[in-house]
Amino acid sequence: MTEKNLTKGLLDPRFLERAYQDAMILTQDVANYLDHKNKTKQLEQNKQDAKTEFNYVSESMRLSTCLMQVMAWFLVQKGVLTGEITKKQAGEEKFRLDAADICLKEINSSQEDFPPEFNYYREKSQDLYRQVERMDKMIYGKNQNHTNPVHDLIDHIHKKNSPDN
Repeated sequence: MTEKNLTKGLLDPRFLERAYQDAMILTQDVANYLDHKNKTKQLEQNKQDAKTEFNYVSESMRLSTCLMQVMAWFLVQKGVLTGEITKKQAGEEKFRLDAADICLKEINSSQEDFPPEFNYYREKSQDLYRQVERMDKMIYGKNQNHTNPVHDLIDHIHKKNSPDN
């Protein structure tokens, strides 16, 4: 951030563009990986058990949610810099980074049989989310997020499908 933009509470346009491009590359890489992985799975003869498949799909959705949250936040910040939206509007809860409870949930990967590349993308996405979360707090202050209903639904499904039930 430049001194001028820092006093305004805005991201430096060059920094924002570079961070946005890096996030876009990661998002495209993940999309290509998941698309390729899904096509490969359709061709495989051996079927995974339902629980493993469910966990993989759930984690794929979590990964996608994380990246979409980040990309949406970057687009809002670009809108602020171009004057399409005010900083005050961008600071409203509906435009803030959200879903930390989904995006940053720790998964015990030793219990899951995820491919190393998937785990790599999951870690990169969470690192990016944390970086954007710090920027969001730096610009707009602490967000008073409420419990996310999607996360509640995912937890409910996991509990229902757990072997203890």
